[in-house]
Amino acid sequence: MVFEKLARDRQAGLGVYVSTQLLASYSADAIIVATPTGSTAYSFAAGGPVVSPYLDAVVFTPVAPHIAFDRTVVAAVDEPIAVRVLPTSGQVAVSLDGQLRGVLNPGDWVAAYRAPVRLRLVRLVPTQFYHRLRDRFRLADSPAADPAPPFYRPSSPVPPDLAHLRLPPVPDDAAEPGPDGPR
Repeated sequence: MVFEKLARDRQAGLGVYVSTQLLASYSADAIIVATPTGSTAYSFAAGGPVVSPYLDAVVFTPVAPHIAFDRTVVAAVDEPIAVRVLPTSGQVAVSLDGQLRGVLNPGDWVAAYRAPVRLRLVRLVPTQFYHRLRDRFRLADSPAADPAPPFYRPSSPVPPDLAHLRLPPVPDDAAEPGPDGPR
């Protein structure tokens, strides 16, 4: 969700609230509110972080703010985020996934919060987030980049307190014992 100034000669005055508390008032070109999936697009281009899609979070990133605090804030997904157009602001356009959805006037506000039901997506081909990230940004193109060492996976069962962790899939050759036993 992007809250963007409409007039070229006027900043958007926006108050950002996290869990019903005012965090900051921004005078900026825009503010981006994104889930981890959306954070690697426009928010990243505006200086925001790359956030793993396995993390339940909401990020908001100011775009060209006119205050000293210009950092992205990462909030827990169960902390509602509200954006209010301040009285000193001009009109603000609201876009969702690049599509204009409306115009807000001073005094209007919009809240973003976790839906009661999680969206399920079907993937026809399995994807690996960090592999795609590395490829898209050419992070391993350096001559100093060595292949990763083999991932050691113990043969004993995973302890219950670690069972929730996401482990990479076992490669086909991992079943074959190496010189020091199974990998």
